[in-house]
Amino acid sequence: MNLAGLLPPEHVFIPLEAETLTDALNLMVRGLAERGAIRDADALERVLGARSRDAVAIGDEVVLPHYRTDAVARLVVALGVADRPLDATDVGISTRPRIVALILAPPETATLYLQTVSALARAFRDAGVVERIVGAGSAAEVLDIEQLAELRIQPKLTVRDVMLPAGDAVTPDTPLRDAVELMIGRRLRALPVLGEKREVLGVVTERDLMRALLPQIPRAGDETQPPDTGESLRVRDAMSRSVLCVSEEMSLEEAVNMMINKDVEHFPVVAAGKLTGVLARGDIIRKVFGR
Repeated sequence: MNLAGLLPPEHVFIPLEAETLTDALNLMVRGLAERGAIRDADALERVLGARSRDAVAIGDEVVLPHYRTDAVARLVVALGVADRPLDATDVGISTRPRIVALILAPPETATLYLQTVSALARAFRDAGVVERIVGAGSAAEVLDIEQLAELRIQPKLTVRDVMLPAGDAVTPDTPLRDAVELMIGRRLRALPVLGEKREVLGVVTERDLMRALLPQIPRAGDETQPPDTGESLRVRDAMSRSVLCVSEEMSLEEAVNMMINKDVEHFPVVAAGKLTGVLARGDIIRKVFGR
């Protein structure tokens, strides 16, 4: 399936006259409702306001809000091009996008939904595509962009469709205390350990931290300060060096089977030997089975 089959001209809103991302989304939702693509615009607007985590910035010019909701009967894709940069701070985005790509899907539609999100995210990482969309004067000009018209939605989910892009990481020489603070502050259960070329050397998990810091837990009746709270330890003293990595192109089904059989919660995702993302049980459950 190509994107052209999911994005009809009437779902392209240009120019989108709005000051904030929330205003832009509401305009697009009302427009889609008028075109019969949405069952309950009021209910959907409440969803948009409550689930800001599902609005993802791609570069400085694009935001991709994507939601599973009963307000639609089938997958709906819409594209809005604002006439000026939008204030998106109300949904936790610091950039000021011009392009809004809205994806809506019924709760039972997981594969096509995630594949569409992934495909559009890849397309919008092309600066030339973004520049042509921003410069377009009509829906026809947007839909004539060959990278969009020919964008293919693959029929099978891969790791790339569900993984989180590579973010926080540590090196073997990072103080263990810094890793602890990073995991607490970011609410992470594991951190990849990288070398100088962003190759994966291992992983440090909550279990690894507990094992390394167990000797520092105060005992009953001991009023003295623990001799070491982790400042002298390094990540290399706690990390697991035997770590399984998966590729972006691996099928999600195969990766899930590996998680179950190996009893692991996270996989570093690599391409050309370098870390590109992290696949976690929680993200699979939320994106594939959540609402």
